[in-house]
Amino acid sequence: MRTESIFLLLFLLPALTWAGNPPGGEEDILRPVPWRFHAGPFAGAAWVVSQGTFQTLCNCEYGSGDGLGLQAGAFIDYPLAGDLSIFGTFGYRLLTTSYDKTEQRLEFVPNMSGGQFVWVDFDLETRLMLSMVELGAAVKWDLPLDGLYLAVGPEFGWIFTDNIEETERIQTAGFTYDESGRTEQNFMDDALDRYYDGAASFRLALAARLGYIYPLHERLAIAPELLMSMPLTPVASEYSSWRLGAWQFNVYLRFAI
Repeated sequence: MRTESIFLLLFLLPALTWAGNPPGGEEDILRPVPWRFHAGPFAGAAWVVSQGTFQTLCNCEYGSGDGLGLQAGAFIDYPLAGDLSIFGTFGYRLLTTSYDKTEQRLEFVPNMSGGQFVWVDFDLETRLMLSMVELGAAVKWDLPLDGLYLAVGPEFGWIFTDNIEETERIQTAGFTYDESGRTEQNFMDDALDRYYDGAASFRLALAARLGYIYPLHERLAIAPELLMSMPLTPVASEYSSWRLGAWQFNVYLRFAI
């Protein structure tokens, strides 16, 4: 949690100055009706970071992992007063992570004389996938540099599909699982609630956003954004430290309405 607080502080540092107005949204005496709000589509790609530890069916404990994520949807940016506005997002989000480890086990190998115990090397890989419909809400603050903004607020995602898969592979030459020569087997490949008590049905996180609005036309702008998503809920309640965060790059098409 201390690390997340440090990252959040880094996001807030640019905001410790006087606030300014965003481009294309300020009052204009030559324009009889000012733009009331901005809305449009957005899409993003993320580097997903897994925190904490968890165990799988083979009693293997995994620590940190990472993967990729995607998000797409729509947003609305509605002014409140001065340089503050309400910023909301709604759409689909996909989070995936992969966990790897190696281990050595003493296995009994039968032979013509009965058998013997041999040390065998294994590689294990676990992959996790969460698909959700997500709603985000934030307070947005327009910073002094024209077009730059900061937004902070919660994200709530309803998880409608999830899957966890664990695969073990024999790395020691000459050893197989059976006479067919198979060197790979799956321990898990199904929904989380089949293997874990309290598998999450939703994800709650705190998001910090830093972006820049670049006008393209009188009523259209593009806004690249860096988002840091700090998880508040675990993947499964029995492993409370197992959480998925994300560093994400978004692009918004802002239509003035």
